[in-house]
Amino acid sequence: MAITKFADPQAGVDLGSATVVIDETALSDYFEGLELERPDDLATAPSMVAANADLSTRMHYANDFGNLWLRQEWDFRKPLKPGGSYEASAKSIDIYERRDRSVILTETVVKDEAGDVAVAMRHHQSFVLYQSEGHVTLRDPSKKEGAKSYALPEGEAFGPLLRTISLEMCGSFFHGDRNYHTDKQASEELGFTDVVVGGKMTMSLIGELLDQRFGDAWKSSGKLLIKFANIVWPNETVAVKGVLQGVNEDDPERRNISCWVEKDNGVIAVVAEGSLRL
Repeated sequence: MAITKFADPQAGVDLGSATVVIDETALSDYFEGLELERPDDLATAPSMVAANADLSTRMHYANDFGNLWLRQEWDFRKPLKPGGSYEASAKSIDIYERRDRSVILTETVVKDEAGDVAVAMRHHQSFVLYQSEGHVTLRDPSKKEGAKSYALPEGEAFGPLLRTISLEMCGSFFHGDRNYHTDKQASEELGFTDVVVGGKMTMSLIGELLDQRFGDAWKSSGKLLIKFANIVWPNETVAVKGVLQGVNEDDPERRNISCWVEKDNGVIAVVAEGSLRL
């Protein structure tokens, strides 16, 4: 989806709507991009295909130099169907500061043809407004919470899902589009030294692990807060791991879960925590 740039983004702006179809292209790019074998009897779509309906790019700062995903919140209520048509609508929720970055928080709600909410998501996109050229400064992973200091959660382990993410995988996953997740020159224009493996891609590896472990229970009741701690670069190997934990304090019918993406040098790239109804 095209990026709409604002000189002065504001909270409370209606970002419009779009019809999103879970078509063959969406499914093929997902499975090929993540190097997954597609099931012959695909009754429900992978949960993270819902990210195709995210309308957050309808509000970016005019200066999008060094922009990165900060967080993504998910609320899954109904599994998406292959070939299904959905209506996505979005609005800006908040504009806030976090360390040296300005963050736009948007919410996208995806409804099925009956008008029921299938998925709701909140996207936190961060921007470096004081810089527009050169190389963006990235924090030392060892000094970031959620990095090497991440305390591995206890519980019933599942996974890992292992992938060495190639540039070819990035190209397939992002539909062949030229952007800083697929093309080095485009990435350098935004201040990065190499292609940035998209947060949507590492997030989808977490979603795939949860799909494999919990199936439609995850796709119909999962809630997840994903935090992006460190960039994944092309040709790095990652291990996606998860833990099923105890009963959720707020809802005894739900179980807590934690997931993380760990690079082969030990750095934690992504952490996630949430719950689902089993």
